[in-house]
Amino acid sequence: MDISLRLHNGIVHIPTSYRSGFFVENAPIESVPAEQTEQLRSAMLTAIERGNPPISRAEADTLVGRKDHPLLKATGARSWYVLDRQTTGLWSIVEKDGLYQIRVDEPMQPRGWHEDKSKRIEFPSGTPVEDVITRLVAMIQECARP
Repeated sequence: MDISLRLHNGIVHIPTSYRSGFFVENAPIESVPAEQTEQLRSAMLTAIERGNPPISRAEADTLVGRKDHPLLKATGARSWYVLDRQTTGLWSIVEKDGLYQIRVDEPMQPRGWHEDKSKRIEFPSGTPVEDVITRLVAMIQECARP
């Protein structure tokens, strides 16, 4: 399971991550102001429960890089380049074999994002998902503070 979260203009956007040999983000997208702790927790839990629905490779190929992508519409960004530059934080919750991780991405030059492995948080086996969400909410809210 892999769920992505993007902080853009104080709003956390959580698109559905579909699985097709790789992960592709698309609608539905949950958008919650970063300071609304309980709504943010609920949106994260909903995304985790939804998981990563499978789609075909052909369908995934049609979603990648679209100029009318639902995430561009949700953020109001004119392009992926603009969205990348206006994004103030990008995280993911990854679960594999019952082990959770929070991964933190950082901007790349000239564009795009990549994981900063030094900021990865690995949780011990048996950690409740609620504890993972609590930690990530705190990280996002810290990043969102002016």
